[in-house]
Amino acid sequence: MLKIITCVVFMGITSGCAVLTKETLAEKLSGYTYIPVDPFSVKTNPGASCEENLSFTPDKSVSVSEVPYGTLLESLPDNAVRTTVETFFVDGSVTYGASKISAKADSYRMTVDYINADTTNVDIWIKREAQNYDTKKLEPVNIFTPSHDRYSKYVPGSDIYTVTSTAPETNQEDYKNYQYFSLPVYVGIGLRATADINDVKTGANISGLGAIGISADTSDLKGSLTVQTLGVNGQAIAAALPIQSELNRTTAQNAITAVASIKALLYEKDTIVQPRVVGIYLPFPGGKALVNSIVSELSSARVVWYRPCVAKHNKSSNTDAASGAGS
Repeated sequence: MLKIITCVVFMGITSGCAVLTKETLAEKLSGYTYIPVDPFSVKTNPGASCEENLSFTPDKSVSVSEVPYGTLLESLPDNAVRTTVETFFVDGSVTYGASKISAKADSYRMTVDYINADTTNVDIWIKREAQNYDTKKLEPVNIFTPSHDRYSKYVPGSDIYTVTSTAPETNQEDYKNYQYFSLPVYVGIGLRATADINDVKTGANISGLGAIGISADTSDLKGSLTVQTLGVNGQAIAAALPIQSELNRTTAQNAITAVASIKALLYEKDTIVQPRVVGIYLPFPGGKALVNSIVSELSSARVVWYRPCVAKHNKSSNTDAASGAGS
C-alpha cells in the first residue's frame, strides 16, 4: 500500500500534514467475492428439519437411506447465476472480483456459474506469514493487512498461508497467530462456462460471455471456452455439451444455448444429480495462494452438508381438503 504524505505550506510555515492511503489495483479488486472451485464431493447429514436424529462426522458415516428427503433439487433452495473474473497480472499476482481492461494485466478468466445450491458454513483458522525486509524472517501478519509493495516492511509475494479446519490448541506456541472465520461454502449442482482470455486489446469488452464472443470476432481478444457440468450427468446431458473450445461469437452463443438446454434437463428422470462443492465466498481479501490453501483444506477435511428434509405434498389430500372446505 502506497502512503502519500501531503503537507499544506503557507508563507513558509507548515500548517498541517495528512497521511493519505492509496490502494493498489490488486487491493481494490481481490477478495470479498464468490470464488468458483473445481467440484468435489461432500458428506450429507440430515438437517434440522429432519425428524430422524442421525448424525455423523466426516470420518464416521451412518445410513441415511430411511431419511424422508425430497428430491435433491427440492433440497437446494437457491438458484443463482454468479460471475467471477480472475485477473492475471504481469507480475504473477492473481485477483478475484469485478474487472475491467488494465494495461498491467496479462490475461483474464471469466467464470459464469448457473447453480442450484445451498450454503453451509465451515469453521477455518488461517495463519498468514510474510518475510520481513530487514530481518529476512517470516513474521505473522493480519489477514486484513493490505498487499505488500516496495513501501511496506514485508517482501511482496512472500506471503505464506496455513489453513486448518481444526481449532489450534491453546498450548501451541503460535496459536494466537491464527484467525478464525466461518467460511460460506456453496453445495449443489449446476453448470459452468469458463472463458480464458488473452491478447486483450484496449477496446475489448469482457462484461459477459456474449460481449467476449463479439470482441473475439473483431480480434480484440483471443482465448478458449469451456462448458462443464457440476454434479450433473446423463446421456442427454453429455449430448447437449458443446465440443468446440475456440472462443468466438458462435461458440459463445452455443455455450449459452447448451446451458439453457441442460437446465431444462435437470428435472428429467434419467438425469443423474449429485451434490458437490461448487464454490466458496471469500469474506476477506486474498489471492490465488490463499484460495488454493483453503480449497485444499476443505477437500481433505470433507465438507458436511446438512441436507433439509422437504415435506412432500400429497396432491389428492390437498384436493380433498379443498373440497371439504368448499362444502
